[in-house]
Amino acid sequence: MDPDAGQRGPDYLSAPSVATAARAVNGGSPPPAIDVPPDEPAAPPQPDTAIDGSGEPPSSNGVATATPPDAPPPTRPKASLRDAFAAFRLPDFRYLTLSTIAVGFGQWAQQIGIFWLILELTGSAVQLGALAATRGLIGTAVAPVGGLLAEKYPRRAVMVWSTFAGAAQAAVLAALVITETVEVWHVYAFALIAGTTMSINQPTRQALVYDVTSDELLPNAVAMNSAAQNVSRVAGPPLAGALIGFFGVASAFVFIVVARGIAVVLTLLISHRTRQVRLRGSAGSALRQMGEGFRYSWNDKPIFGLIVVSAIPSLLVYPYIPFMATFSNDVFGRGAEGFGLLTSMLGWGSIVGLMLLAIFSNVPRKGLIMMSFFTIYALLLVAFSWSPIFYLSLAILALAGVFHAIAMALNNTLLQLAVRNEMRGRVMSVFQMSHGLQPLGSLPMGLLVASQGPQIGVGAFMIAASVIFVFLTVFWASLRRL
Repeated sequence: MDPDAGQRGPDYLSAPSVATAARAVNGGSPPPAIDVPPDEPAAPPQPDTAIDGSGEPPSSNGVATATPPDAPPPTRPKASLRDAFAAFRLPDFRYLTLSTIAVGFGQWAQQIGIFWLILELTGSAVQLGALAATRGLIGTAVAPVGGLLAEKYPRRAVMVWSTFAGAAQAAVLAALVITETVEVWHVYAFALIAGTTMSINQPTRQALVYDVTSDELLPNAVAMNSAAQNVSRVAGPPLAGALIGFFGVASAFVFIVVARGIAVVLTLLISHRTRQVRLRGSAGSALRQMGEGFRYSWNDKPIFGLIVVSAIPSLLVYPYIPFMATFSNDVFGRGAEGFGLLTSMLGWGSIVGLMLLAIFSNVPRKGLIMMSFFTIYALLLVAFSWSPIFYLSLAILALAGVFHAIAMALNNTLLQLAVRNEMRGRVMSVFQMSHGLQPLGSLPMGLLVASQGPQIGVGAFMIAASVIFVFLTVFWASLRRL
C-alpha cells in the first residue's frame, strides 16, 4: 500500500512517526518484523515514541539501519505453541482481552435473550428478521460517530462509558421482563439502544488492539483478540440458553449487567499511555472528519477491497444466526438449549482455527488464504442448511467456524497493517459499518424462511455467498496478492 494514500488534513498530529519514514524508504512496504525474545516481556510503546515496526532502534536520521551486505540472511524460527500467546506478555493487552471476553459474554446473552424474547412474544420468524434488521440499521448509522469518538477521545474512556450504557439498558429490560410489563415495542427500543452502544464500543475496541501492542506482535494480537471473542461465543450462547431454560428469559438480561460490569472494571485497568494518535479538537466539523474516514477507505484500494470482502458475510451469511432458533425449534425440536448449542459451535471451531493462525501467524499469501477460506465457510453452511441430523449439524458448524475464524482474522490483520494510525478509529468504524449490512439480508431471509422454511431460506443465501466468493477469488487479483 502507498503509505501516502489519502491526504492528512490539519486535524491530525503533524509529526510523522519513524515507522512512516521507514516505510517510505522501503518503497511503501513495512520494515521486516522480528520476533520478541521469548524470555523478555514486550511493552507497548509510549505516546509519541518512534516505532519503526522492526524492533530495532532507528538511526539518527530516522531510517532503520540496514543489515550489512555480508551478513547471513536471518533464519525464521520454527513456530511453537508458545508463539501463540506472544501478545499476552503485554499487561495492557491481557486486560483488554479479559474485557473483550466479558463484553462478548454480555453481547451473546443479549443476542440470545432478545431474540428468544421476541419469539416468545410473537412466535414470528418475520419479527426475528425485523428485529435483527433494526439492530443492524442503527449500528450502521452510529458506527461513523463511534469511529470519530475513538479518534477524538481516549479509547479507554470511550469503551468504559459505552459498556456501562449497555449494562444500564439491560438492567431496565430485565426489570420489565421480571415485572411482566414488557411489550414488543420495548424489545425494539432496547435493541436500538444496544445497537448504538455496541457500534461505539466495537470500532474502539478493535483500534485499541493496535494501541496496546507493537507492530511485530500485531498479527498475533489480532488472532488472540479474535480467539477471546470466540471464547465467549463458545460459552455464552449455551450459558444464556441454559439460564433461559431454567430461570426464564429475564435471567439472560441480568447476566448481561454482571458481565458488562466486569468488563468496565477490567477496562479501567488498562494504562492511559498507549500509542493512540488523537485528532486535534478544533479543525474541521464532525461531519467533515467522518467524511475523511470514508474518503480514505474508498481511495485506498487494499483497504477498500478488504472492507468489501468483510461485507459479504454480513449481507448474505450472518443473517442466518437469529434463525438458529427456528432450526432448533422446527427442524431439530431442541428448544432454547439447542439454540444455544447451535450458535456456540462456530465458536468452538473458531478457537481451533485461531490457535492455528496464532502459531503460524507469518503464513504467506494471506489474501489468497482469506478468500479461499471464506468460500469454504459458505459452502459448509450450505451443507448445514440441508442437514436433518442435529449432531451432524453441530459438527458442520464447528468445521465452518475453523475456516470463518481464520478468514476474518486475516481480513482484520491485513486491514490493521494497511491503515494509517491517525485514521485507525474511523477506518475501523467503516469496517464496523460493513458488518451493519446484515439488516439488508435479515428481512429478506426472514420472509424466505417464513414462506419456504429455514432449510431452503437459509440455504439459498449461502449458495449466493459461495458463488460471490468464488467470483471474487478468481477475478479480484489484488485481493489474492495481499
